[in-house]
Amino acid sequence: MLVDDDPLTRAAIKPLLRPREDYVVVAEAGDGREAINAVGRIEADIVLMDLGMPVMDGIEATRQICASPRHPHVVALTTWDVDDAVVRVIEAGAVGYLLKYSASEELNAGLRRVMAGESVLSPGALAELLRYVRSQPMAPTLAAYDARSEERQHAVAQARQAAAGLSRRELEVIAAAAEGLTTEEIASRLYISVSTVKAHLRSAQERVGARNRVHLAVLAERAGLLG
Repeated sequence: MLVDDDPLTRAAIKPLLRPREDYVVVAEAGDGREAINAVGRIEADIVLMDLGMPVMDGIEATRQICASPRHPHVVALTTWDVDDAVVRVIEAGAVGYLLKYSASEELNAGLRRVMAGESVLSPGALAELLRYVRSQPMAPTLAAYDARSEERQHAVAQARQAAAGLSRRELEVIAAAAEGLTTEEIASRLYISVSTVKAHLRSAQERVGARNRVHLAVLAERAGLLG
């Protein structure tokens, strides 16, 4: 499903999904509220979600969509590389982000990674995201303080507390995932099976309260687990 308040943007992105015939756009929406309603009616594997929209923005729509037990993967669409909105939509449940001006091959490759259970972000993009997270102060100013910043601090505190119970191997898997390595690459580096890597990732995500492996990397960076 393609969600963007600009019909021209939706029209420009749709052809990029056609050349390889990997994906079919089963629905479109012009704002977050329409997207939530559409998700309840149709079966979509992936929702490409714009962030800045009227009625309801993409961050809140992502939060509500991902609150459902069986929800589609949400991938944010943005015109910027990394900013606080990108971090917030990942905290809301998005598996990552893609730039609206991505080439067809890059867009399709990112979506294939999502369907394979990998990070939609390339190692370079994930490194850029974590650099941004590292540069942002955890303690909000009075002007910036709101319920979301309190929620963010609670999530980091939970991750730090859970870190005490993580095994050395789980910490190694988290660090490798935060580098943007695929499941197979992590298995090769650590000389363990792919199924063991997946089990460690699931366990780590559950322990620290991460929604997915990109969110796991963000929480690990904030909690000081990446060194």
